[in-house]
Amino acid sequence: MELEYRLLGPVEAWNGGMPVRLGGPKPRALLAVLLLRAGQVVPADALVDAVWGEEPPGTARALVQSYVSALRRALPREAGESIETRPPGYRLRPGAGLVDLVRFEELTAEGRRASAEGDHRAAARALREALALWRGPALGGVGGALRDEAVRLEEARQAALEERIGAELELTGREAELVTELTALVAAHPTREPLRGRLMLALYRLGRQADALR
Repeated sequence: MELEYRLLGPVEAWNGGMPVRLGGPKPRALLAVLLLRAGQVVPADALVDAVWGEEPPGTARALVQSYVSALRRALPREAGESIETRPPGYRLRPGAGLVDLVRFEELTAEGRRASAEGDHRAAARALREALALWRGPALGGVGGALRDEAVRLEEARQAALEERIGAELELTGREAELVTELTALVAAHPTREPLRGRLMLALYRLGRQADALR
């Protein structure tokens, strides 16, 4: 079984169905940055900023080096060797493992293509599969590090959710089920207008015009 990196929830790595011991929040944050920027050289200063924010310790650069060494030991050999030292920092070679975020992006793109082609059933299926990859808030377990990136990923999840519901609204017979889901979503995200619009449409199609207007 191939090595898996998981970012759509707590930051984890799994090898052969078993979790890899990555260490605490800071080495996990460092690994997440390298995964998010796979194939790019990430300067050591950028890693320090991502892991510690505005108040890094004086030993931060040495700690980055220590975390990288620990990750190389913890990961399977090929994956560990894929973390390369490249001045002025480090680079993670792509392809050393499966990344749930990459799969999510592939599936959402597939869903959008299907929707554009009018195949709403295929669009809904791909988007459901994409959303099933999420295990909780993105980049969990790394403390306050990567907050902005986590917000960006959450926005991508919300967009995929809205698109999935939109695709399912194009199919017949799902309105009652979608009303239940959308009512809860609108209560949880009252400022997201696409969710309100889809709830109104589902209610209207069920003949509940007064509820839709309200």
